Amino acid sequence: MIICLAALREQLIAQQHIQHDFEADDPRKWKPLSFQQQEQRATELLNQWQDNGAGPHQSPTLTDAQQAIAQHCGFRQWSELKTHTEQAHAAQDAVQSGRPTALDSGQRTLHIRCGTDIKEGLASSGFEGDFLCFADPYAHGPVPQLATLDEFLKIRARYISQWGIPLEEVMSRLQEEYGALEQARDYERVMLWFEHDSHDQLILAKLLDYFCDPANRPQELQQISVTHFPGVKRFNGIGQLPAEALRLLWRQFTPVTGAQYKLGQLAWRAITASSPQALLDLANNGTPVLPAMAVAFRRHLFELPSIDNGLSLTEQLTLQILHDKGPMTAARLFGWYTNHYEPLTFCGDIGYWDILNSLAIAEHPALSVQKRGGNPVDWHVQTTAIAERLLNQDADWLELNSIERWVGGVRISSTKDSSWRIDRETSVVTIKQAR
Repeated sequence: MIICLAALREQLIAQQHIQHDFEADDPRKWKPLSFQQQEQRATELLNQWQDNGAGPHQSPTLTDAQQAIAQHCGFRQWSELKTHTEQAHAAQDAVQSGRPTALDSGQRTLHIRCGTDIKEGLASSGFEGDFLCFADPYAHGPVPQLATLDEFLKIRARYISQWGIPLEEVMSRLQEEYGALEQARDYERVMLWFEHDSHDQLILAKLLDYFCDPANRPQELQQISVTHFPGVKRFNGIGQLPAEALRLLWRQFTPVTGAQYKLGQLAWRAITASSPQALLDLANNGTPVLPAMAVAFRRHLFELPSIDNGLSLTEQLTLQILHDKGPMTAARLFGWYTNHYEPLTFCGDIGYWDILNSLAIAEHPALSVQKRGGNPVDWHVQTTAIAERLLNQDADWLELNSIERWVGGVRISSTKDSSWRIDRETSVVTIKQAR
């Protein structure tokens, strides 16, 4: 087995076919939807329409109510909801029996995921194939176009090691992951398990670019880009889901098409470009062959400095939370950021601690962080006067401080004569001259 150590939100909601304005779910409490309960909800909805003179037209029927309930649950049709509930209970029974059939049997299969969050779930839900974690977090740090893979890995390793992991260990892990990717061609079938956020979609773009070369491909390559899951009110990722849910997702895999390979090539070239314009064009024009990509790319580009105050969206939201809620621990702050403020969760806790630290150690800091103990979750965080000026757009983060960071292949630096900025209201990127 291979192992390894607001416009945006509306676009996302439209893609998911369901509103997600709830607290994040505890995945341990997830239960399959009950078809009988949904039938009862449809009857109650019809009664409400009839009592209030509401509904889709003057004489609503039970079929209309069932359709409304199905769409609220994330399905196009009532029949799809019924099929899902039957399959969900069958999957739960199979896992609870302790003897689930291996859905990936019959072909030598490799499962690729940008993390290890579903590795145990795949095993406990009966999957037998090998597992490869390919998790270089392109949503963070420099992702430049370089002549050789070795140069690229050295830059990635230096960046990731700043998160407190020894450089040699990071380099070894990256070399292992990229090296293992070359073994994918030896499998009959490779399954790409991804979701809708920028962490996943940037990695998916890299993999599609890599597999675009027929010499690198397995006999069969399939993918999913999950945007929602029935019964989960705020879907942040596949890792939320219990083992039986993975058996349901297996039915959603589709073979990678020629158009998707081409999109992967274009996307990876745009992600690593020194200008954000090509990636913005993809985000604005849409990526219909993989709809989640355009949404994720837009969120990725929102990490560019704002034209108004020089902050990335993550930095802006962090200051806004503390302004709204007051001082708190870093753990609680991360919870508010992930579950309530962030429109498309992509940032893990380690990457988020790095962002907090950068806001606190600048020459003119926006945060005051009391590092109580060695664990960042215990940090006590509050804003400074600079934060209020930034939120009021009376100051500019890049003009106040010596900043050096990257958004994909785009280098952001206070020392440059000019820097890329984004207007998050209009999604227009521009070059702003330094004062």
